[in-house]
Amino acid sequence: MTTHNKDSFDLSGKVALITGGTSGIGYATALKFAASGAKVVIGARREKEGQQLVEAIKALGGEAVFLKTDVTKSDQVQALVNLAEERFGGLDIAFNNAGIEGAGLIPLADESEESLRQVMEVNFFGVWHSMKAEVAAMMKRGGGSIINTTSVAGLKGIGTFSTYVSSKFALEWLTRSVAQELAPAGIRVNSVAPGPIDTDLLDRATGGDYTIFTQAVPQQRAGTSEEVANAVAYLASDSSTYVTGHALRIDGGMLS
Repeated sequence: MTTHNKDSFDLSGKVALITGGTSGIGYATALKFAASGAKVVIGARREKEGQQLVEAIKALGGEAVFLKTDVTKSDQVQALVNLAEERFGGLDIAFNNAGIEGAGLIPLADESEESLRQVMEVNFFGVWHSMKAEVAAMMKRGGGSIINTTSVAGLKGIGTFSTYVSSKFALEWLTRSVAQELAPAGIRVNSVAPGPIDTDLLDRATGGDYTIFTQAVPQQRAGTSEEVANAVAYLASDSSTYVTGHALRIDGGMLS
């Protein structure tokens, strides 16, 4: 397990919620948040892995709680936010990270409507449900920071990946619109837009051949979940108080 030293992104006294927290970027960010002093509320579908992550955070001296959560169900997302308030007294940070790749790289003509709807339910509506619940809790605190996981695929078209790309485009512009809406209330809303990151999702989407994407990356490699987690911690912290409505690319120069 990767450990993290406490660093300049001090989140002491903050309560942070993460969806999709049991693997990849979400897992790394949960550890990063805890190492930076936050109390962490983790929501995901896999209960065993969620409890294991809680124990890993406690072993590092942090505080965390897990609730089995399907982000396509608004009542389950609300229950996750309620848990943050009941267990830790409120909500300051939300990292809406739960996402799926759908059928992966597939021509439009071969894509199913069922797959499209499933991807949109998780990647777009899941964050929409989450933000609605999170914003109400953050209003009680007088502000907060919301970070949504979009993608470089939410900033440029990618052939044979249109379903995933469409969901992330929709989410990227939802993020920016809500950022404008909530700025006067002291709630910042940003996105992290990763390029190819060495995760199970990328492995499934590419069949294990990362070069499909990394050949377009000037650094000529996939990124790591920890590199994304560092960016999320920055956006969550008071180091980024004048940053909102921004898409922070972690892509090795892919879209430069």
